[in-house]
Amino acid sequence: MKHLFLLLTLALLSAPLLHAQQINYESSYEKARALSIRQKKPLAVLITIRPPVYSPYFDKGLYTERVIERFNSNFINFKVDKEDTLVARRLMKEYNIYRLPSLIFFDTKGGLMLSDLAILADPQQLMGVIDKAIEASKENSLADYDSIYKSGNYNTSFLKSYIAKRERAGITNNADLIEKYVEGLKISDLNSYSEVLFILKAGPYADGNAYKLARTYNNLVDSIYKTEPLADRTAINNAIITNTMNNAIASKNLSRANAAANFTRGTWGKDVREGQRRYMIKMLDYYSGIKDTVRYLRTASSFYDQNYMVISVDSIRKIDSLNIITVRNNAMKNAEVVSSIRVGDTTFVRQMKATMVIAHENEKYAVELNNAAWKFYLMAGKNDDYLIKAMLWSRRSIELMPRAAFYDTYAHLLYKCKFYDEAETAAKKAIDAALNEKVDTKTFRESYEKIKKRTL
Repeated sequence: MKHLFLLLTLALLSAPLLHAQQINYESSYEKARALSIRQKKPLAVLITIRPPVYSPYFDKGLYTERVIERFNSNFINFKVDKEDTLVARRLMKEYNIYRLPSLIFFDTKGGLMLSDLAILADPQQLMGVIDKAIEASKENSLADYDSIYKSGNYNTSFLKSYIAKRERAGITNNADLIEKYVEGLKISDLNSYSEVLFILKAGPYADGNAYKLARTYNNLVDSIYKTEPLADRTAINNAIITNTMNNAIASKNLSRANAAANFTRGTWGKDVREGQRRYMIKMLDYYSGIKDTVRYLRTASSFYDQNYMVISVDSIRKIDSLNIITVRNNAMKNAEVVSSIRVGDTTFVRQMKATMVIAHENEKYAVELNNAAWKFYLMAGKNDDYLIKAMLWSRRSIELMPRAAFYDTYAHLLYKCKFYDEAETAAKKAIDAALNEKVDTKTFRESYEKIKKRTL
């Protein structure tokens, strides 16, 4: 597939209600921004997606009267599909949007107020995001904070307020700011649970001064990782890893990339095998990010063979059967009761706010193999050894999960290896699979026609 295949979570709820009223979306991002400034009304931008599997319930929440009313009365609105325009890709890059669909809110000065995941099928979740955005609109603009910082104000009190404001807006990349912040601290300041937690939540570089200082009192760090909610601990780790690796790529700093990969490995604790696997994935991200094609291909070639091709399809499915009960039980434990009603001695749950996603091993392996195969298709040029290796990975991904996107990857690789008839067959299977999955077949049909005419 021309774009790496993503695993997306769809919340499938009750059947949608149809309303004549709808959210008023402006025709362009530029028009929406101008109108927001002119009317002194915040801007809400929805970056949506085309669901990988057809569902009539996917955007049900957007057609709920209370959601429509809240959007129209409080915001200027603009909606863009991730694949439609450069606007979506620019916003995603600038504001580090990696979960889709997402809502981004801007105040009348253009300052970011909030970015958050939008579960379009769930009106209650959407109302929660809207409420957070309305509360954020009452605060000072992030644009004002940005201006003060750019003027050279590195006062510790201001930096703490600035970082907190960015975090409330959903910005997790505060590594450079926290480096400046700790410069104004005394060692004694670090003997504080809340202070260390604040530093860690800012996502410091794994090899940076802020992270090293935060570990001055290791007992506090240990206490944080035992006390804070799992979601918060996971967010801290993800921010540290992401910020460190992104900076390593931007500065082509191999040492910092190793720090990010080592930190990732450490998060897996006693699971040494998985920790090492994650370390290598991060290093591959680095080589890919700095466009070191030679090192990426050489490292990835052995990595995927050793970690994905030595285990049989039957073995992966066996792992599934062993894991599925544990995953389901854990998901139910994490379910949050939103409302309930008590009748006598019995409490009836009226609604549960829970997303139970069972990540099958065969699905994970299939997606990762497909993504690796496609990257080799793009990066390996005419190197037959690498292309044939990627072709084998692609075929294994189909054995694990015969998705349209995976057949498309396989067809491209077959074509590049000059197996034209086989490529045509695989491309036709991609179309058939897409029809079965109820997804748009346009891209697959275009590839099929090109392969058929030998013009791919």
